[in-house]
Amino acid sequence: VTNNNLQKKVFCFNNGGLEKLSAVLRSWARKHKFEIAETPLGLFIVPNPRTLQYPRLSLEMWLRYIRKNGVVTDIGQVKRLVFEGGVMDEARGEVWRCLLGLHLHSHTHRQRSYRNQLLEEKYRGLRSKMPPDDDPDAQEQFARVVSEIEKDCRRTDSSNPLVAGSDNPNQAVLKRILINLYLHKPEVGYVQGLSDLLVPVFNVIREESEVFWCFESLVGRCAFSKSRYFDLYHQLAFLREVLGLLRPEMFKREYSNRDVLMLWDAILAAPSPFFQVFIAAAMISLYFPTLIAGHCNATDLLIRTQKLALSFDLTVVLPLARQMYLRMLELPTVPCSLVPLLTACNQMAHTWDAHMTPNFSCSECTKKGTCSMKEEAAMVT
Repeated sequence: VTNNNLQKKVFCFNNGGLEKLSAVLRSWARKHKFEIAETPLGLFIVPNPRTLQYPRLSLEMWLRYIRKNGVVTDIGQVKRLVFEGGVMDEARGEVWRCLLGLHLHSHTHRQRSYRNQLLEEKYRGLRSKMPPDDDPDAQEQFARVVSEIEKDCRRTDSSNPLVAGSDNPNQAVLKRILINLYLHKPEVGYVQGLSDLLVPVFNVIREESEVFWCFESLVGRCAFSKSRYFDLYHQLAFLREVLGLLRPEMFKREYSNRDVLMLWDAILAAPSPFFQVFIAAAMISLYFPTLIAGHCNATDLLIRTQKLALSFDLTVVLPLARQMYLRMLELPTVPCSLVPLLTACNQMAHTWDAHMTPNFSCSECTKKGTCSMKEEAAMVT
């Protein structure tokens, strides 16, 4: 039996069980319209399961994974379903609370309720971290951050009625959450555009304290931290190498509000902390072939991007991004510079697949006799 990461398991049947299993698999193959190939031993091969169409996770399906006491029974399978098929609107709030760590999957209803109360009290207490009056430097820095946040909130997605309009009360909620995030994590600071990342979380969760803690978790994920490898330049370098490997021949507001939520379903449940790189690679492969060929200057690229805004087909982009990620894992060798892209992030506990690490090849670092990137991959796995 082969799983989705091409890892194999051998089973022995001594009492006729194999014939019964074969009958079940034949029935399954007929139902899903798969062709089967008989072998001299009576066994058969089912095509790669990656070609299956996964359903979107509905509320009914989500509830099947929850015991009566509230414990989520198989978070790995939930992530698989969300990554492959997305989440229906009716279930997205509860699923995102789990994916973003607000609700721990191992907690009961009672434990979850108690933890939520503690987090709400902690959120209310964040204002006590405001700079003291006798520290003018800290006061000045805080005033600059608040000014940045206010400007950013006013610029935030005017197409979304949830936050559009200067007199919209939700603008004040966005501002409070972002200021409190700065007070909670001053070492992270404030980066322009965080308000755009906050809106989808706010759109799904709504309750202010819960939105804050979900967003705090999102900002702490590898892809949005200021740690090594996770700045914009490294991710653009990753993107260049992915395209070079898989296509040898950025995000503005390219998607509708509804599609953005589907996009985030995949990113939050992805086994790679850099799945957005594969999404960007898929978009470029589909819509910017002249860019890959090197026949597009910066001005042409800007004009084409503006024309394509809101015209990207997510039902095409997401499957291609998933295929690119899986194809990368199956390559005979991958440059060692892509180690962070293909090894599980420590913060992503409960990765839904037993993580398969490809063979990494070195170029310049081989001359030194050691490769810190490969050593890092070995530590992660």
